[in-house]
Amino acid sequence: MKKKLIALALASVSAVVLAGCSTGGRTSATGPAGGAGQTFGENVQLFDATQKVHESMQGKKVAFVPILYKGYNLTMNWGVSMERAFGNLGADFQVYDPNFDTDKMTRIISDLIARKAADVLILHNPDVGVLSKQIEDAQRAGIYTVVVNMISSRLGDAYIGVDNLAAAEDIAQRAVQDCEKRGAPKRLAIIDGPGNDAASLLWSKGVRNVLDPAGFEVVTTAHTQWQNSLAQQAAESIIQQQKNDFCGFLVTYDLNSVAVGDAVQSAVSRGVIPADSLGTYTMAADTVWCDALRAGRVTASASYDVQGVGTAAVVTTQQLVQTGAPAGSSHTVAFVPHTIVDRANVDNTTIACYKGQ
Repeated sequence: MKKKLIALALASVSAVVLAGCSTGGRTSATGPAGGAGQTFGENVQLFDATQKVHESMQGKKVAFVPILYKGYNLTMNWGVSMERAFGNLGADFQVYDPNFDTDKMTRIISDLIARKAADVLILHNPDVGVLSKQIEDAQRAGIYTVVVNMISSRLGDAYIGVDNLAAAEDIAQRAVQDCEKRGAPKRLAIIDGPGNDAASLLWSKGVRNVLDPAGFEVVTTAHTQWQNSLAQQAAESIIQQQKNDFCGFLVTYDLNSVAVGDAVQSAVSRGVIPADSLGTYTMAADTVWCDALRAGRVTASASYDVQGVGTAAVVTTQQLVQTGAPAGSSHTVAFVPHTIVDRANVDNTTIACYKGQ
């Protein structure tokens, strides 16, 4: 069930960024610019383009608020892209790390809005509704909002991420094929995040879009708050209950799937289940997951262009600033590409095995 994705043209960038750091950048010949509405017209003078872009971004304050930052490959990868790009453009870029504390996250965002300490907020939404008020408040304050990776019920100016539904369908189809090839039971378990976030909801919907017509059953769905320890505990419990009377796990994100794969390997080593009786399938593929794949601890992933999400957020920010349209006056959703990776193709797939730095 392939779906056409909106492929963004994305450049790969890398640098090290720490929470709360600010960046400097090139100063344009005419100094900082104010509001940059309609920076360009229908025609452009070739040698003026660079100056105008830098003028439009010079001194702009950009705040990135992920659910977790330091030590988390996913969000650090985005932050690295943003830090270098905004630094090159002369913007002031700051990362605020709530460390998986949703209350702290909302307080940080509300404070930034109240102090008008940001021209653009780049937000990593923990569930579909928790940041709705903050996004609305930002709009009223004239602050642009760009949401990445997990869409919210209140859209903001732009959303950028993977097509969770299509990715779930594609990896579920791979799981079905593997199960049928092995003659395994037509039963799979889902392990996701909080369960009320967009990634988990779309993941479950995409999985069932494939499993139901194929005559497969979801034996259980475990919510683990994106915590590796909870994902491993959930997998251990499911294996204890089901033994090898199911075919494997569909885990919403890569790092949690490594913990699940460890639980499977432990059960095999203890003789609880036969070797190769359970597959572990997921979405995204960081370098830790790729190492686990090569070691045979996980099976396959719908790997998506994580690096591209951060770069696309930079591009979108520049577009919002250059047009100068009022915050909240338009709303867009854009998807980065994904593809299925396994041991056969992982080392030849450019969007697999991303790093945090």
